[in-house]
Amino acid sequence: MECIALTGISNHVLRDLTDRVLRTIEIRSPHNFVSILHAEVGASVFLSSVSPDDITAGTTGIVARVQRRDISIQRMVQSNDFFFEEREMMMARVQLVATGAGRVRRIVRSEIGFAMVVSVDEKPAYAAR
Repeated sequence: MECIALTGISNHVLRDLTDRVLRTIEIRSPHNFVSILHAEVGASVFLSSVSPDDITAGTTGIVARVQRRDISIQRMVQSNDFFFEEREMMMARVQLVATGAGRVRRIVRSEIGFAMVVSVDEKPAYAAR
């Protein structure tokens, strides 16, 4: 199956997702933010702790289904006697449901500015344990 890859996810989050099955994560990294913009609710995504440059055939991770996706802007204000600065940062909150373990078969697309898409062999949750 082909799915969007979310990479560089902490091992703690991956463990929590497999233990609790349902998990909401915040995505702020640019490469994952671009990827999640292309993932619709109901789509399958592949999550791995490996950095995007190191994803290769054989990389293991978790396959999850997107339950909910919210895109928002955070505004941060900093000031003192000499300056006033306001910054905005876009982030995504994604609720995921683990469906099983996965292993990358091949990389379909990996270009800057586009979602990373990988072909994954999936083991369902009941067979993965």
